[in-house]
Amino acid sequence: MKEIVKEKHFKMRVLITGIDGFTGVYLERLLSFQGFEVFGTTIGKPTKHTHVICDLTKIEQVYAVLNKITPDYIINLAAISFVAAEPMKMYNVNVFGTLNILDALISLNQFPRKIMLASSAAVYGNSGGSLSEVNSTFPVNHYGNSKLAMENMTRNYFEKLKIIIVRPFNYTGAGQEQHFLIPKIVSHFRKKKKSIELGNINVFREYNNVKDIVEVYAKLMISDLHSQTFNLCSVKSYSISQILNLLTDISEHNIEVKTNPKFVRKNEIVDLKGDPSKIFDFLGITNFPHSIEDTLFSMLNTNL
Repeated sequence: MKEIVKEKHFKMRVLITGIDGFTGVYLERLLSFQGFEVFGTTIGKPTKHTHVICDLTKIEQVYAVLNKITPDYIINLAAISFVAAEPMKMYNVNVFGTLNILDALISLNQFPRKIMLASSAAVYGNSGGSLSEVNSTFPVNHYGNSKLAMENMTRNYFEKLKIIIVRPFNYTGAGQEQHFLIPKIVSHFRKKKKSIELGNINVFREYNNVKDIVEVYAKLMISDLHSQTFNLCSVKSYSISQILNLLTDISEHNIEVKTNPKFVRKNEIVDLKGDPSKIFDFLGITNFPHSIEDTLFSMLNTNL
C-alpha cells in the first residue's frame, strides 16, 4: 500500500508553515510516508534541508519561500497560540502572516491545489455544549479573536484560491509541550510524583489524538472541497478527573491532587466539545480511531 500511495503523489509538493511545531512534526511524517515532497518553514534554525527560516510577517521572506518551493499544497500551521502573548505580535502573525501568504501567491500567479488554514475552536469562546460550524462565534481572548479575524479576512480570497479553514478542538499526544494540561499530568505520572497542582478537575473537554487530527488534514488536503470551514473534533469529552483515573489505572500509580486557586477559571464552561457531523460525513466514519486510553498509554510510555 505504501508504494501505491507514493506513486500517486510522486513529486507533489506540500509546504507546511510552522513545520517544527507539535502538529507539524506529525503531519510532515504522515505526508512524507504518503509520498509527498514535504517542505516547511520555521522561525528558528532549521533542522532539515527541507526546512527554511521564514517570518510570515515579512512578505519578502514569504515571496522567497514560495518562489523556491512552488508548492502544490500549503498547510498554514504557523501561529502564536499562547494566550498571554503580546497581542500585537499575535495579530501580526495569525492574521497578517496568513494574508501575506495569500497575497504573495496571487502576486506570483501561483494557485496551489489547496490551501489549508488552521483556525481554532477558540473562535467559539465560552459557548457550551456540542458546537457545530453554524454556531455563533464569540471569542473571549486575543488568540480566539485573531483566529476569527483571520477566517473573516481570508474568505475574501475564496474566489481566487482554493482554501479550507479548519477549527481543531483540543488534541494531544506524545511530544506536546508540558505547559499544556495533559502532557503536564502525564509527566507527573511518568515521574511518579506524589502530588500535582490543578484547577477544576470536573470540567469536560475533548482530548483527541494528534495522529487522528493530521489524518484529517491529509484527507481534506487532497479532497475536492474548498471554500468551507470544518470543525476537527470527536464530540467525546472527558473530565480531568476521568483522565487522572485512567492514568492511575494505566501507570498503577496514585497522585494526590491539590487545587491551586490560580488555575481555577471564573465562569468556566462545564462541558465543551465539537459536533463532528460535517467532517465525519465527509470522511465516512463515526469516530476517530485512537481512544483516549490509546492516547494516554502512548504519552506515558514515550520519553520525549
